Amino acid sequence: MSSQQQRAEWVSQAEHSLYLEGLLVSAEHHSNAESYVAGKISADELVAITRSRFGLN
Repeated sequence: MSSQQQRAEWVSQAEHSLYLEGLLVSAEHHSNAESYVAGKISADELVAITRSRFGLN
């Protein structure tokens, strides 16, 4: 499995976990997650973007 496939699997699992909790991923977050899958941003950058969106920095 390539690193991109692994990142895609991790994102899919995280989104599914949220779905099971009754939550949906916003289009904005999904776009950021796709950038992570494509290798354009790191996991740390994805976390920082997400935390910033919710004022958690």
